[in-house]
Amino acid sequence: MKETESRKARIHERYKGMDLDELDVIPAISQENFFDSINEKRVAVYARVSTDDPRQTSSYELQKNHYKDLVSRHPNWDLVDIYADEGISGTSLQHRDAFIKMIKDCQDGRIDLIVTKTVARFARNILDCIGYVRQLAAKQPPVGVFFETENIYTLNSNSEMLLSFMATMAQEESHNKSDIMNASIEMRFRRGIFLTPPLLGYDLDEDKNLVINEKEAETVRLIFFMYLYGYTCAQIADTLTKLGRRTKKNNTSWSPGSILQILQNERHCGDVLARKT
Repeated sequence: MKETESRKARIHERYKGMDLDELDVIPAISQENFFDSINEKRVAVYARVSTDDPRQTSSYELQKNHYKDLVSRHPNWDLVDIYADEGISGTSLQHRDAFIKMIKDCQDGRIDLIVTKTVARFARNILDCIGYVRQLAAKQPPVGVFFETENIYTLNSNSEMLLSFMATMAQEESHNKSDIMNASIEMRFRRGIFLTPPLLGYDLDEDKNLVINEKEAETVRLIFFMYLYGYTCAQIADTLTKLGRRTKKNNTSWSPGSILQILQNERHCGDVLARKT
């Protein structure tokens, strides 16, 4: 009993602490306030529109012009580049070449801050969003991301929970839109109304029916003729490039992959096979 009381007394004595005058307190470096920071920053802007519809071009240009003005209003900000993906979905990193290049430039120490409009513009996949934010924040010196609409700066200590919530919402919104679009496509297919993507050798009339484009049809016939005579896709692509034949997108450079797609497209044989993807 006496031993227990003695131990308690020693604990009480130890936790009284020491004279504060004997302590030298070194203050921590205060957390940077995003809005009041006067530090020089190399800034990257990320912009994205999810379709390549010409009507979306205005959104694309407005985003770029807006952020050029935003950066110019901060005298201590130096614009490194505007990284822009046009006609690309945000649900994965596939084909988001500008985004991938921006992350590499961050890793190479060229960027201090990324500015983008919303969490959904940055990524609609929560794993990608949180993963890249953490990766950038772990760099020395850290790279922050500022989401303008949500007013989230990722180097603030309380940002991750809010960012996780917003990224989850963006991902679910994307899934809902996808479900609605798939339902619409399914309804069309059930009534024999099929999607008609641009097809070399054909144009669409006012009623969305395919009509032969004789000039392009010559190229399609040449591709099938050469294939039947034993030419490889690479040889056909090289020949068309040398001849200056134009693709459906009006390019004169052909690849073996584009030749294979034409050869495998059953529409050139008068059939439609839906729900392939």
